[in-house]
Amino acid sequence: MMVEGAVINPRRVLFTSVVALSLLICSVASAQSPSVLYTWDNTGNPSPNIEAWLQNFGNNTTTLANSIPGELTIAETGTPGADVAISDGANRVRESSTAAAGGLDLTGLDYLEFDLGHTGSAPIQVQFFTQGSTGFNYSALGPDLTVLPGVNTYQVPLTAVPANQLVYIRTLGFNARAHADIGNVTWTLREVRSGGIPLTTRDLITHDVGTPEGGLQGALVNFDNAAVQGNNGGQNQTGLSHNPSGTGSLQWTDLGGSSGAAVSWGNGTALSGNTFNERTTDLSNYQTMMIRISALDSVDPTGLLDLQGFFQTNNFQFQAVPTQKLLTDGQFHDIFFDLAGLQNMNVVDLTGLNLGAHPNNLLINVDLIRFNVPEPASAALMMAAVMCLGLARRR
Repeated sequence: MMVEGAVINPRRVLFTSVVALSLLICSVASAQSPSVLYTWDNTGNPSPNIEAWLQNFGNNTTTLANSIPGELTIAETGTPGADVAISDGANRVRESSTAAAGGLDLTGLDYLEFDLGHTGSAPIQVQFFTQGSTGFNYSALGPDLTVLPGVNTYQVPLTAVPANQLVYIRTLGFNARAHADIGNVTWTLREVRSGGIPLTTRDLITHDVGTPEGGLQGALVNFDNAAVQGNNGGQNQTGLSHNPSGTGSLQWTDLGGSSGAAVSWGNGTALSGNTFNERTTDLSNYQTMMIRISALDSVDPTGLLDLQGFFQTNNFQFQAVPTQKLLTDGQFHDIFFDLAGLQNMNVVDLTGLNLGAHPNNLLINVDLIRFNVPEPASAALMMAAVMCLGLARRR
């Protein structure tokens, strides 16, 4: 049951119809749509498997177990009724992705739901929380809720979690307030879910003036580094610069006679010297990726450059999407990539663009990386656009 006093999202009534519509559009639409994060199905290794959940802080001590499939039990064993906070591990993204590491991406979603209860004789006050961003910033998810004996569903809002934390949740959990009058109890957590109406468009990277790292926004040269003028051979940002013209773009010179560079992006926050600080990103709600890009070949402005989009997912497994063509006239063009058939898109480590070989130096500017779920009326037109050269002029 949904317990009285739990925070209800007023848009939840629309949720079922929205999910049904999204299923008509895309048979694999999942999270960053609402999804189940943990179930404790007692599979995996070691068994019983508590899915990396642990005692985060507090004055009690606990024993966590998964002896019953579908239930995480937390037995309080210390000072009777002392406070205790339980959460998932800082390096666990979600139950379904044991290879991925980093932060859980909840961008665009509205709430979390916990199926939670205890064996006590009376209600206990609980604060649900997340810790997000590289600084493990603590965010309370609404006011304390009264958690009843037995297992019930508690819904808590994500509205107070800043965007830079929501894209990189290191831990989520609950903090049981002191309950000395009740004594020690055993908690049962059966499922944790994310919910809300998912985004239909997400601008992952804009390189606008004011975005992180002076506009570089986490970009790095991933491989074929020698193609980038000024790169020192490492997976880093040397050779990349920010072009403040217009709204701003990422700029580099891709050297002629090279195989073309591969540049990657994380979740849109700062690289800070390590891709761990900007992964993972949840892109599985989307069907297409659009990259707004220009390439200037001052020798041959009528040439065509091969562009291959790629993703590294679930611990850097490489997946490419079909190659598109870009006119080397120095003008911005919107290039569309079809994402059908890609795996583990809810745990994307890096989103990338791999340039093909070219004879002359190219001045490259990347203005925008946008992910879309086309509306039903436009889906066919979008797929047609994906199959053409994608040379629509920048608006």
